[in-house]
Amino acid sequence: MIADLLQIPLLDQSVYNELAPDGVTPRPHWAHFIESLQAIGTDELARRWERAERRIRENGVTYNIYTDPQGASRPLAIDPIPLLISPEEWRVIEAGIIQRAHLLSLLLEDIYGARNLVSNGDLPSALLFANPAFLRPLTGVAVPKQSYLHLLAVDLARSPDGTWWVLADRTQSPSGTGYALENRTIVSDVLPDAFHTANVRRLASFFRAQRDALLGLARSDHPRAVLLTPGPFNETYFEHSYLARYLGFTLVEGADLTVRDRRVYLKTVEGLQPVDVILRRIDDSFCDPLELRGDSLLGVAGLVDAISAGNVVVANALGSGVIETAAIMPFLPGLARKLLGEPLKLPSVATWWCGQDYALDWVLHHLDQVVVKPAFPLRGMEPIFGAGLAKAERQKIGDQVRARPYEFVAQEQVPLSTAPVWDHGHVYSRSLVLRTYVLNTNSGWVAMPGGLVRVAGADGPVVSMQRGGRSKDAWVLWDGAVDTFSMLRPRNQPVQLQHVLADLPSRAADHLFWLGRYAERSECIARLLRCLMTRVRRASKAELKCLFRLHSCFDSQHSILPEDRPATPRELEDELVSLMSDAERPDSLASTLAEVQRVGGNLRERLSEDMSRLVVELANSAHTEEYMLFIEYSAVLSGCLELLSAFSGMERENITRGPGWLFMSLGRRLERAMYSVRQMQELTTQFDEESWPLLEYLLEVADSSMTYRSRYFTTLQPVAVLDLLMADESNPRSLNFQVAHLADLYRKLPRHSSDDLDAILHAQSRLRGLDLQKLDFPLPGSGRTGWGVEGHAQLEGSLGFVHNLLPSWADNISLTYFNHARTFPISMGG
Repeated sequence: MIADLLQIPLLDQSVYNELAPDGVTPRPHWAHFIESLQAIGTDELARRWERAERRIRENGVTYNIYTDPQGASRPLAIDPIPLLISPEEWRVIEAGIIQRAHLLSLLLEDIYGARNLVSNGDLPSALLFANPAFLRPLTGVAVPKQSYLHLLAVDLARSPDGTWWVLADRTQSPSGTGYALENRTIVSDVLPDAFHTANVRRLASFFRAQRDALLGLARSDHPRAVLLTPGPFNETYFEHSYLARYLGFTLVEGADLTVRDRRVYLKTVEGLQPVDVILRRIDDSFCDPLELRGDSLLGVAGLVDAISAGNVVVANALGSGVIETAAIMPFLPGLARKLLGEPLKLPSVATWWCGQDYALDWVLHHLDQVVVKPAFPLRGMEPIFGAGLAKAERQKIGDQVRARPYEFVAQEQVPLSTAPVWDHGHVYSRSLVLRTYVLNTNSGWVAMPGGLVRVAGADGPVVSMQRGGRSKDAWVLWDGAVDTFSMLRPRNQPVQLQHVLADLPSRAADHLFWLGRYAERSECIARLLRCLMTRVRRASKAELKCLFRLHSCFDSQHSILPEDRPATPRELEDELVSLMSDAERPDSLASTLAEVQRVGGNLRERLSEDMSRLVVELANSAHTEEYMLFIEYSAVLSGCLELLSAFSGMERENITRGPGWLFMSLGRRLERAMYSVRQMQELTTQFDEESWPLLEYLLEVADSSMTYRSRYFTTLQPVAVLDLLMADESNPRSLNFQVAHLADLYRKLPRHSSDDLDAILHAQSRLRGLDLQKLDFPLPGSGRTGWGVEGHAQLEGSLGFVHNLLPSWADNISLTYFNHARTFPISMGG
């Protein structure tokens, strides 16, 4: 039945077949599931899985393979056929991994405590003190309720005789529980009948226990817990975001936290909020650049000190990575008898630590039978499969091991068992590794029923998600009642309506602020460039002079124009091309759009799919070929401006009016005001008849030409242009409009400063108080060359005040809401 229906080829009998020992007749606990698949049929299964894959893409379920062109946007590869585990088999696994978790926790307690095991010779001192993952600053630091391990991951493989062996232990920040939960959600939706009739043990109670255990570690009656992530470019960032939402914790990066007076605080736009528990997904050494790894940009300076003071709990405890090494495995049977008084229930795969003479000698004589690995994973060495090496290569590896034996371990290469995998309408057999999880609930150890199954790709038996493997669900079939608790509200129960927004971390607010600024800056640059590029080649001498004045509005510190002499038209062309497409130039359009993508990438969990896709398109919109004709650049800029208009529309129409939107809008208005000021300042310098084309250029850049013509036809005059582009608050491109909106938006921010509000209101008052009728520009044909002094002095003074105010006002926002470093009023402008 299996071979005919599911088209599984007959397999190598030297490996364990999870589904069918002979490739034809299913094992008893698989029989019902195979019948369910037969009832569905391959066509219907293909249709359901196509819908599930679309859901995976739409929900942003990703796993970042660093060499993949899709990068952090690569959808997670999931297999719809679960691994089935019988009740009898699971009881053996569960007992073994719980015992292992207890043993490893006691081992950590001794390593960072009395260190009796080293003193008595039960654990070689070289294995501890040569390990860079042994964190000496954590020695003697008390851990609440002896919870050195909050969560342990144990990787299992099955040998040909059916025995489960431990391949590795993950003790620092084990990954995969979130993916296991997402797999369960997707696969149970694809195969609902098979899932409900198979009496599968549920996962939700495990996560409820995890949440309760973490909160139970805190000393506070109302603890605040956060999940600390390396950031959106980490391979498992989706899982971090997913788990944070599921557990009800705030997702944070290191920059979101700060230590004050030996306490950890979350920086939010509402102010500093104390943090009691940190569920970390960052390796030990990166967690504190002050005490551990000085070059880390991921951790929190002073975290070790806060832990030592007992003011925050970190799970897993810092330093737990010291036993995340295969070199510990040869000593676990003896340690189990010494610490637990019983034999090890779940054996480790045969392992030799080369720091022992007899082990070194055996490994050197059997290199063709083992896998050589670094004893300390921080060394960054890939596993070496001795069976695939030529004699000369084995000799080279042997010399390396002989030179520094304590840095190497060797393990037996276990032929992995195989399980069915759905691939393009057919089912094949692939090698697998089962990652199981054990949770410390502070009142006992609890195993996740099942775990995360990882299967090899089509090109070989190596199981690695980074090498193109995929994951699948693990169903523990049960012979008793199963707990149907769910942390998600049932669909048939009404929800309680809410309008309260969650905490907005300062980092997220900072990114939103700069996303608004970079998007608006890109639009301002693109508008200036389009106006310049369409005219520079056909400009008269007077027009060229105006184009140079318009170019000065970039206020570029990276201009390639000559400083010691007037630039030629050709040099201006080269400057414009550089401003548009030179990605190495910080103030170019290409570089600014790249910043839009970078900042937007840090906000993936807060942006809609449409907005995220638009951010990527924007980054690519200014890319041009070197051979592109200069005249075609304006078309590229127009396409870029269309995308920026779409971004502006989404910002106005699609984002909830919460604090995040306020900061994004503040960034946009602030940036537009800065460019508007620089453009208006061009009208404060000596203005003669040859300067008149500049008025047309300024109107075009501000997208206000049609409005001006509807009011004044084609009569260009500086006062009318100033009125429209500076004073008219009904024009969304005018300076006064930006300043008025900055004041309105700022009033809505929590904890806004009266000094900052007064400053922006004063700027608004000065702009509104200008009497433009007092400005006396010499009109063409009048024969006059001078202009009125008093009115122009007021105009220049007011614009200068706003020009100086805006950057320092933006700095104050950063100090108050993002860095939380402002403790006293800071003067602005001047």
